[in-house]
Amino acid sequence: MSVPTTRTLAAVLLVGYLASGCGLDDSAEVDCRCARNTDLASFPNCRDIELDLDPVESANPFSTRLPDCPSGDLLFLREPTTPEAVLFNVRDTFEGFSAVQYVDQLSEDFLFVPELSGLELYREVYNPPPGYSPDNPTDSDTLWAHEEERRFATNLLDRELFQQVTISRWYVAGEDDLILYPDEPMRETYIFDYILDFIEQPGADGTGRAFEVRGRIEMDLVTPSEENPLWSIRRWRDFRDGLDDQSLTELRGAFAQ
Repeated sequence: MSVPTTRTLAAVLLVGYLASGCGLDDSAEVDCRCARNTDLASFPNCRDIELDLDPVESANPFSTRLPDCPSGDLLFLREPTTPEAVLFNVRDTFEGFSAVQYVDQLSEDFLFVPELSGLELYREVYNPPPGYSPDNPTDSDTLWAHEEERRFATNLLDRELFQQVTISRWYVAGEDDLILYPDEPMRETYIFDYILDFIEQPGADGTGRAFEVRGRIEMDLVTPSEENPLWSIRRWRDFRDGLDDQSLTELRGAFAQ
């Protein structure tokens, strides 16, 4: 079992006991637990923590159980000198369970725009204003920002919850839509379908449930400079595929806390 820790004096009451977050820096707080493979550079308060190594009972991945603080096993990723490199890094960080490196692909003013059906299922998470429309930037650019995305990634990309995450459909260069802006050369928009497959850790019967999320992405990437490009994701809009499909909007709602 992992041990909760904190870099601030704040604490949260969760699942019947008091657990506090370990922060990425002096101003941030991440609700997660110290584990044997936690990245001690990012979570220094996990140093010298005596871990309870008794096995953890299997948990529903949609529960509010604290995830482990991310490990220090970094993936080999592409330099973000092109938008395509960032898109492929996102795929690799999901499949490699690297929440910290995923967040590195986002701009500081990152925004996620949910699709309406998923938003309705998780209204308490997204808290839309009356008459909300994803086509209205005044509405859509206020619901889910960088901090919400960081918390989602930390909660989701947890190897105690999932055996495997596979992205079987993602951006395909030359096939998917790309929008260039002659008046904004440091911005590009990519539109493509996605399919993510998850396999949970085995339950009491020894088997792990599999489920799929799918839909369509419209993603804006930006760079502060053409001479020394460092691309990042500024805006990610989600679109539902079929009525019975689970979208990334729903997945974010389920793993928001």
